[in-house]
This record gives sequence, structure tokens and C-alpha cells, in this order.
Amino acid sequence: LITEIHRHLIRSVPPLTECYFAKKVPTSINDLIPEYMTVVSTLLDCKVDILLAETISTAREALAILRSISGIQKLGNHHIPPLWISLTIHDNRPTKLRSDEALEVACQTIIREANSLDLPLEAIGVNCSAPSAISIAVPILAKIVVGTKIKVCAYGNCFRTTTSEWMNSLDEDSKGQEESCTKDEIKETDYDGEGYLTPDAYAKYASKFVESGATVIGGCCGSRPKHMYAVVAALRNVFG
Repeated sequence: LITEIHRHLIRSVPPLTECYFAKKVPTSINDLIPEYMTVVSTLLDCKVDILLAETISTAREALAILRSISGIQKLGNHHIPPLWISLTIHDNRPTKLRSDEALEVACQTIIREANSLDLPLEAIGVNCSAPSAISIAVPILAKIVVGTKIKVCAYGNCFRTTTSEWMNSLDEDSKGQEESCTKDEIKETDYDGEGYLTPDAYAKYASKFVESGATVIGGCCGSRPKHMYAVVAALRNVFG
């Protein structure tokens, strides 16, 4: 039952390299930690209710973020708020991160690391991917968090052109090798004249996310306020 509106200030911890391109991420976790400590410390100086590491394409980025936060916590100068970590997956292979690591294994590794460092990991999820791909990923995450207090978050892109298609267009060696996204019941009429997924179509996906176990829902690239209005209305109608 949706009865109250709670407002939180969420600060984003981004990838240090160009989003999506896992090969550009340094192979050593230790090489990532100093810069992440600077980023996170700056965000914490500004006061924050939740730290959201998002559009993470490799497990090592997530581990570097967790170890950076642990290092900051040991210094004792900042209160560490709840942490959310959201990964980006292949649009046509939604059980894999864009690094080709298995989503299930990556999430299990992240949760173990957070537990070992005694960090307040509150949510784990998927973002900046096609909604059809996220629909497949959410049940995987929901299964992983069973028996924990960790929430599942999901927020997809609303462009007709998927990130996988865009990345493929930049790589002459891989052109034509990847399908655009998972095939489901998506229709041409689900897009408007500008190539955006319509609010009603996205709201249907959001309802599926919730039905599959997600409890934190939002919108990523290409989503607009009207998409979120439609999501809220749909969830109220379905879940009260």
C-alpha cells in the first residue's frame, strides 16, 4: 500500500571510465580505489541519505567502491549512509554484465564483500539497460537476496535504440553480431514518434519488475517525469 512519500537525497557514484565499456576499466581493483575514495568523500561532505553506485559494468568496479567506502569508514570522519549498487547488463544477454561476467556471480560476490567489510548494503539492482532485459534480470536478483534485508532495484532505459546497438555501431569488428535486445511482446506502438518508449509501455515493465521482486523502481536514460507518473499510477492500481 502506497501511503506516504519519503524524500531522500541520493548521490551517484559513477564509473570512473566511459560507461558501458568494461575493457576500459583498469584490471587492478587497487588502481581504482584512490580515485573512488576522493569521489565518495566529496559526496559525503555534501551530506547524503543514500550512496548509489550505478551503471557499473564490472564486478571489480563495485568491489573497488566498497573497499573505498570501507577505507573512508575506518578514518572515522564520515557517517556511511545506506549503499545501493546497480549494474548494467547486455540488452541481448541479460544474464551477463557488459563485461560478460555472470550477473548472478557478480551480485553474490558484491554481497559477500559488503558483508565482510561490515558495510550497509541496502539494495542491489540493474539499470541503464533495456526494460526487456531487466525483466529477465530481476528474478535472478530476487532469488539472490532471499533471506537478507537487501532490496532489489530496477530502472531501465526508454530509447528505441538500445545501448548494445549503440556500442555495436562504434565497433566495426562487431557490427551485426549482436541483436538489439531480448525479444518479448514489445510492439511498434510502444514507442512515440521520437523513438522513446511510451510512459504506459514503461509502466507495464515496471509492474513486471515489482511482480518479480523489485522494490525500488525508477527510470534511467530516456525516461522523463511523465514516465514516472505513469509508473506510480500503474503500481497504485496493481498493488494498492
